[in-house]
Amino acid sequence: MKNNSMARLIKLFPFFLLIISFNANLFSSQIILDVRIYSNVNIQQFDILIFSGKYDLRDENDESIREVYKNSILTFKVENESVEVWMNNVQIYSGSEVFLKGIGFLNTFEIEPKKPSYAKRVYDDNLKVKPLGKNLLIINNVELEHYVPGVVESEGGGSTKDIDFFLVQSITCRTYALANVRKHWNEGFHLCDDVHCQVYRGRCKTSYIMMATSQTAGMVIVDESGKMISAAFHSNSGGQTMNSEDVWTMPVPYLKSVNDTFSLSGRNAKWEKKMPTDEWLNFLKTKYKYPIEDSLMKEKALHFRQDTRMVYFPGNILLKDIRRDLNLKSTWFSVIPMGDEIILDGKGYGHGIGMSQEGAIRMIQMGYSYVDVINYYYKDVKIINFDKLDYFLINYNY
Repeated sequence: MKNNSMARLIKLFPFFLLIISFNANLFSSQIILDVRIYSNVNIQQFDILIFSGKYDLRDENDESIREVYKNSILTFKVENESVEVWMNNVQIYSGSEVFLKGIGFLNTFEIEPKKPSYAKRVYDDNLKVKPLGKNLLIINNVELEHYVPGVVESEGGGSTKDIDFFLVQSITCRTYALANVRKHWNEGFHLCDDVHCQVYRGRCKTSYIMMATSQTAGMVIVDESGKMISAAFHSNSGGQTMNSEDVWTMPVPYLKSVNDTFSLSGRNAKWEKKMPTDEWLNFLKTKYKYPIEDSLMKEKALHFRQDTRMVYFPGNILLKDIRRDLNLKSTWFSVIPMGDEIILDGKGYGHGIGMSQEGAIRMIQMGYSYVDVINYYYKDVKIINFDKLDYFLINYNY
């Protein structure tokens, strides 16, 4: 029955989305985000292909350079710490900043990095480009309700096809983006496109994700005081989430540890990593001055157990530091000696704070609603429409 319902929804999707999008755009027109894209790559040159709509290329003084139409290709490059724009092998601009502004009905473009070569991506709305030393700072100036489905698809698009999970994910992604909108304000943009903020790889291509984000347009999570929460999420808790202060030092009332049995069946619930025993001990000694010459401390390092989540390894070493240095999936691991090796026997994937995505998927499969999921992982919160939060606009601008 559920599959038949989904099939009917997908058939009606274009009409349904048109209606929902009208209301979503009333909301999203208030909020335009500057998101740095390709933030983990140093790019010196890229091409833009106009996919749809019409664009006005504008200079640092907001003066029009020229209009650009569908199927046009522009090349952007950095030279002598200036941005150059080329079209049909002719340079049409050189300066400190350039803005590709959509002026058509539906404006999308494809970007293809050339130096270095990198994967193509498609984006909605507008583009800002500035020099950043010998590289280019590339910013997608994008409507919130175009950004959110892109994040939802990038963060968990292949994990399930259940639209109810994407209702959850769209609300948490939107809330996280708005609550952290000043995360990069001193760098001249709001958010980056990597895990430091939220993964964002461009325009959403999946109809049921677009449907879910449209259905939840404007919906955010607030705490007891009516402030938007920092809606942290991760892949899998391993069976127990963490308190915010265990990882980020600061206690937050809505980010408290919960016993999360829903995550135990997820594919990222367990992991392991093997290392030679000597390498493990040498790592602890070199990196943290761990006293491996002390027989008692050596024994603790080789037989460390976490039956429940802990914050510290013996010697007062933060487990989050070990996770970072060894690129582990989580901080929840025990050490098991096995001959000349040790096995790091781990649980979960991610920082463990807030919502477990795989736990949320399991809850949805068991019949829980998206409201149930949000209230399970975030304590003493409620879902409201963004238009009730007048205070946000004060904090939104740079």
